[in-house]
Amino acid sequence: MARALPQWFTQAGLEEMAHDFSLQEGFVATVGEGIVGFITYESLAPGLAELSWMGVRPEYQGRGVGKRLLQLAEERLIAQGIRVLEVSTVADSVAYEPYARTRAFYRANGFRDYRVDRGYFPNGDDRLLLRKQVG
Repeated sequence: MARALPQWFTQAGLEEMAHDFSLQEGFVATVGEGIVGFITYESLAPGLAELSWMGVRPEYQGRGVGKRLLQLAEERLIAQGIRVLEVSTVADSVAYEPYARTRAFYRANGFRDYRVDRGYFPNGDDRLLLRKQVG
């Protein structure tokens, strides 16, 4: 399913994702027998978890699939004692429309800008770390 989102996931990202999926918890959203979205997460420290991977097929974006996946993850994490959820993405300094939508989604769902790491990604792009109080 992630291959249907080439604007967000490079080949290197897909390989990293395949590895992470075997180690992390998460949920998938389905319609019929097809997967239309996914979310994975992992605990980083007591009370802190990271949303690692998330994607929704383009034709299902804007229909509440991502919001529901995020809610399910938050419910599970709260039950596990997590109080803060963080996610990283490409920072506002990078003018790339798909990631502008990604940042808007997280912000609309309660995440707040926490930190920008300059030159974080291998290509030199800045990373934005966002956090949300969940519990």
